[in-house]
Amino acid sequence: MQDFLHASHDDVLQAIERFEKMISAEKVEYFDVHQIENIYDFYYEKNLIEQAQQILNIGLSQHPDSPALMVKKAIFIAEHGNIDEAYKLLKELAPLDASNPDVYMTLGWIMLQKSISLEAVSYFRKAVEIAFEDKEDILLEISYNLNQHELYLESIKFLEQLLEINHDNENALFEYAFSLDKILEYDKSIEAYQQLLETNPFSDNGWYNLAIIYNKTGKHEEACQAYEYTITINPQHEEAYFNMGNSLVQSGLFKEAIDAYSEHITIGDDLILTYQYMADCWEQLGNYDLAIRLYQLVIKLAPKQSDAWYGLGTTLMENEDFSGGLQAIDQAISINPLNADYWFAHARGLFELDKVEDAARSLENGLNLDPHELAGWLELIKLKIVLIEHFDIKAYISSLHEQYEDTASIHYLSAVAHFRYLNNKKEALSALSKALSIDSGGIKDIENDYPEFIADKTVQQIINNYCNE
Repeated sequence: MQDFLHASHDDVLQAIERFEKMISAEKVEYFDVHQIENIYDFYYEKNLIEQAQQILNIGLSQHPDSPALMVKKAIFIAEHGNIDEAYKLLKELAPLDASNPDVYMTLGWIMLQKSISLEAVSYFRKAVEIAFEDKEDILLEISYNLNQHELYLESIKFLEQLLEINHDNENALFEYAFSLDKILEYDKSIEAYQQLLETNPFSDNGWYNLAIIYNKTGKHEEACQAYEYTITINPQHEEAYFNMGNSLVQSGLFKEAIDAYSEHITIGDDLILTYQYMADCWEQLGNYDLAIRLYQLVIKLAPKQSDAWYGLGTTLMENEDFSGGLQAIDQAISINPLNADYWFAHARGLFELDKVEDAARSLENGLNLDPHELAGWLELIKLKIVLIEHFDIKAYISSLHEQYEDTASIHYLSAVAHFRYLNNKKEALSALSKALSIDSGGIKDIENDYPEFIADKTVQQIINNYCNE
């Protein structure tokens, strides 16, 4: 491949023209090894596999002992399925063409296909050692291959070597930032994208990818600004409008998010989620009629879109149509019965319709799926106390401890239950300490419903000790 890139362009075209005339005339002419390589590379890079294989066969018939052409053959075999045959051939050829990095690149690639990553990296290092003028290209190709096999840490090492040679290599910076993202090194990934954008401030994909990382780190305002730059450079970048809408939602800017989603609708193709997210924004803004119409549009386009049924149900309930809301939630559950939020909404609808026993069952279904929902447990224990005569609170809490030993919400529930219903302050304080040690943020869920618990001086002291650590 390198020969084709660096050979005289005119010489290569002349050789290709002579080859094509030869094929048309159905005769055989002589080509030297370099001409064969250049013609082969020309066709192979254009994915004209039949012509590439044809010239390679002619070359091997004329130069049967050429290591360079044998390497081409081995690489061709490897890339078309028979990696074991290719590996055997390349191992035989390596001593004969020891200065050819393509040999070791292909051996490394074969090892990746076999999931033998240590040997793959070893071959790649050998390829880099013997590479000279093409070292940047080789390092970049290695990183592509390693990233495709999710070997991000190894890829980063080769990319850092490349960036020492040329710190402005855009493709390398893209791969470097991508790899850092994959190993959750978000700050370093941001720095890599920023370096890329210093080199090329008009890279719309650079700004777009930077925005995605900003979102992952909760920097939604910076993400929106990066999406704005993306759109300024490329007004047809439909994903930027959609993702900017999502970032604005995260910032609580629902009206602005609707504007971004509207722009996406004008240029996008797959619009189901766009309509659904717009509906959610209108619901958040209290425009329930428009939200309902948009949810209905989504359901018409995609009847199995369970989140749209759920959104329709919650919006109808906000509009005090609890029967209609419950019917929509039923549809959502029929499509996806493993979503806890659907069951919680189902419980709410039943409760509003005074179907308290059914509401308790739905609430329990949701909590079985998501035992971390403290508000649900607090509501459920109230319902059980009302519904079940002589309800054994202590036994119930004990059974939950056995099921969810390391779940903070259960220990908060235990603290409240022992304090409020069982008059056992010692157990309440012990449970509270355990809950806070797992997740101190959960205390916010009980502040409103149980102010007398929070007001207790000993409770306050324990909370302050954990929250101030």
